[in-house]
Parts: sequence; C-alpha cells; structure tokens
Amino acid sequence: MVKLRFPDQTEIEIPNGTTIAQLAAEQENPRALAGGILNGKVHDLNYRLNKIGAFEWITRGSLIGQMMTERTLSFLFITAVRLCFDGLDVLIEHSLAGGLYGTLIRKEPVTLAELEQVEAKMRDMIAKKEPIHRRVVSKAEAVAHFEALGMPDKASLLRQRTSAKCSIYTCAGVDDYFYGVMLPDASWIGPFTLRKVHQGFWLSTEKEFIDQPKLFEVYRQFERRGQETGISMVSQLNEKIREGCLPQLIKDNENRVARDLDTLADQIAARPELKIVLIAGPSSAGKTTFSRRLAFALHERGRNPIAISMDDFFLNREDSPRLPDGTHDYENIECLDLKLFNASMEALISGQPVVLPTYDFKLGEKRFVRDPLTLKPDQILILEGLHALNPRSSEKIAEAAKFRVYINALTHLNLDRHNRITTTDYRLIRRMTRDYQFRGRSVQSTLDGWEQVKAGEDRYIYPYQEQADFLFNTSMDYELPILKTILAPLLDQVPVAAPEYIEANRIRRLLAYFDGGDPTLVPHDSILAEFIGGSVFEE
Repeated sequence: MVKLRFPDQTEIEIPNGTTIAQLAAEQENPRALAGGILNGKVHDLNYRLNKIGAFEWITRGSLIGQMMTERTLSFLFITAVRLCFDGLDVLIEHSLAGGLYGTLIRKEPVTLAELEQVEAKMRDMIAKKEPIHRRVVSKAEAVAHFEALGMPDKASLLRQRTSAKCSIYTCAGVDDYFYGVMLPDASWIGPFTLRKVHQGFWLSTEKEFIDQPKLFEVYRQFERRGQETGISMVSQLNEKIREGCLPQLIKDNENRVARDLDTLADQIAARPELKIVLIAGPSSAGKTTFSRRLAFALHERGRNPIAISMDDFFLNREDSPRLPDGTHDYENIECLDLKLFNASMEALISGQPVVLPTYDFKLGEKRFVRDPLTLKPDQILILEGLHALNPRSSEKIAEAAKFRVYINALTHLNLDRHNRITTTDYRLIRRMTRDYQFRGRSVQSTLDGWEQVKAGEDRYIYPYQEQADFLFNTSMDYELPILKTILAPLLDQVPVAAPEYIEANRIRRLLAYFDGGDPTLVPHDSILAEFIGGSVFEE
C-alpha cells in the first residue's frame, strides 16, 4: 500500500501502482483534474503512484494545468500536420493574442485550405480520444532517435539535459519531446480555435482572435534577426558560447539596443510639439534603465527631459482600493490620483509652475515638499508608470503633446522548434535575480507574489500595448546564460516542501539547457545590469 498526504493534512492509503487517473475517478469532477504532484514532482494522469509522500492535485485551471493544455494542443496540431502533409514540420514561434503563433517549415505560407484540413484531422483525433503515450528512455537513445527522425534541433537540445533519462511522447504514431508533461489523450483538449493569421497560423483555446499588428511586427523583426545571426534555438546559442563568441555576442546585442534607442529618440526629437513621453511595461521589462538611457539620448538632441514617476501620484493609503481579502490593491488604476495627475500635467504643458507631489511609501501619503516646477520650451516630460498607456491616466492631455512607449522583453529564442521560451519566464528570471541581490527578497518570496503581479499586468498593461506609438524590445540573446550563473544556485536552495518548489524547479530545469556566461562581461550601462548589478544608473 501507498500512503498519500494531502495539503489539508488528510491521509489515504491506496494500492501500490494505482494511477493518478484511477485516483481522480473517485473525485467529484475527474475531468477538472490534469495530473498530480507527488513529493514536489509533476506527474501526468497515467503515472503509477508507488511512493509514500505529499500529494496534491493539478487542476485544469491552474498555471500548471494551463501549460499542460497548451503543450498538448501544440502536440495535437504538430501531429495533424505531419499526418496530413507527409511529415511536414512546424515552428511554434511565440505567443500572440492569448494563443500561439507559428509557421510551417517551408518557403510557402500556410493556406486556409491546409489549415481546414489540419483542423478536421485534429477534431477527428479528439472524437476518437487518440491516446498520448509516454515512454522513458536514456538521453543517448532519445538523441539518436530524434536525429534519425530528421529533428536535429531536438537532438541538440536533449544533449544539454543534465538528467540521464528523457520522456518521448507519441500520438498517432508521431513522436516528439516536450518540456513538461501532457494530458492523457486528445479528447482532453476541449474547445480550440485554429485560423490563418499573417503568413502562419494562430492556435488557441480562446474563441476570438484580436489582432495585435504592432506587437506582431516586433516579434517578426526579432525572428528575422535570429535567422540572420543563426541564433534562434538554445543549442545555437550554446555553440556560440563554446566557440568563445560571447563577448562579441554581447557587443552585438548592446549595439542593437543602442540603435533602437537612437531611432526612438530621433522620432521624439523630430516632433517639437511633443511635451510628454509616457512609458509603460510589465515587471522586469527594464523600464528604469531604458527611461534613463532615453532621457540621455533626448538630452543629446536638445530636448532636456525631466523624469517624473507616476507612483508619486498615488492616493493616500487610506483612500486606496482594496482586494477582496482586505489588502490594498496597489496595481489598480484607482490607486492613482488621476484628477491631480491630469491637472498637474496640463498646467506644466501650458507653462504654469506646479508643485509636484512626492509619495512617502512608509507613511502611505503624498507630500508636497518640492520646489515649483515650470516646463521650459526645450524641455520634455518622461513619465514611467504601470498605467502610463491607459487612456484614463492622461485623458485631459492633448493627443498631439503625447508620445506613448511600450517596453517588454519579447524573446524570439526557443528551446527547439516546438518548445518556446515565454516572455513571462524571461521577466521572472530577471526579477528573481534582481529581487534577491538588491531588494532583500528570496526566490520563494518573488515566486509567491508573481501570480498577483501577472494578474495586474493582464488587467492594466497588456490591453493597452497596441496603443503605443513605439514598442521597444529589451530582450537580448545572451542574457539567460548570464542570469543562470547567478540564479541557478539560488533555485537549488528552494526546499522540496515549499509551495514555490514546483515553479522554482521548472525554471531551474529550463536554465539547465543553457551554458553559463560571465556576468562581468555585461556593460555597466546595459539594461541587463539593472538586474545583475553594476549599473551606472543605480541610485
């Protein structure tokens, strides 16, 4: 018998070898469960329980459950393409509008008729409950297997694995490797949407596609750069590092950031009617360093910028909104004194003197202790804040006077053709590294609050990104090898019993695919220096 202990401290005994699916069948809604976690390790529903320990369910709606669904949907699509078009392969490029954007690996773009054929195949597999089998083999066997299948990107990735074992998934005779576990069969996918978008396809569990042309164009530019530099996959990046090319790679990436900053600064400086630059982006996008470098570039062009933080316009703590649990909802736009902010900006733009507030975060109140500020004709305001792109935050300011900038770390780098690295993971890795070194927070503390941070971004930032006049990408090819050197030892210290272990272990295994890089090679004015230390912009 096997004894399992649940989070509420209840215990049960089950026969050795019972599958998680069999255990789930005894629950009220088995189809709401995607798998289980035993002693800190994620398992699919077909896993046979043979160890005593702590157990908890993975629900379909949880972060892990959502990733399992996305992963399984991708595999189903890839399988259908291979079956319909004699082994044709797929490239999953990046996220877009709540789904995945990708292309077929050939010169011609996908056609609507082809996608209709693939969709019909997928729905047929769902109706037949096509099983998804998992077998565990040695790493050497997996590498040889995928080389024989003509999938060198996957073979190269698996060579990087630190584990001696590897899982191969099979659906309808098609084999693949995925970074994470799967749902048990095709019928678990549920409703999905497949449609032709641009030159490729959009695959999602969402019903409606809302085009994001500005965001897509940034991704397209960086996908093209990856093809030109020969760095689109982790294995290609590692090869460059082993060849001693990391210093040149850092230089090339930093030069790209500098060129993009010059392009942005030129656009702003060329419009004398502009009086305010509004900058927004999610956590750990690099807004602090970006804003200061932009200010320097504008100063060189004669615009003499003045930096203002929208956080100084917070309402007094006692007047700020609260979450259902009673804690303050500091990411809500209602935390800002919008009336005061708009009135202050209007007055500054019209040349009037204004006493700007300073927010005392310890006391939780605004204080008016600064000298009056008057905006001179050659000056421009740079405002950074969570809600900078929200129309409500600057609704009283004339459109002709505003320039909006959205900043994010939009990576084009993939593990292989079918396993993407998410922008969210890029930013989380940055944030854990910075929080530990400069904000006195443990990896566990950062992970514990990450879901709330993401929820705020989903609600208050991403809906407005397409309203930006300029989208700036701060991701760099070389950064994860650098961040790995600092962060990996910290992730190793998260105890298995901690609630944050699952996510910490997932990120640790992700970083394990990268060769390490020397942090001292990073320039002190780099956006990455904001997260690893040594930045010339540190206060």
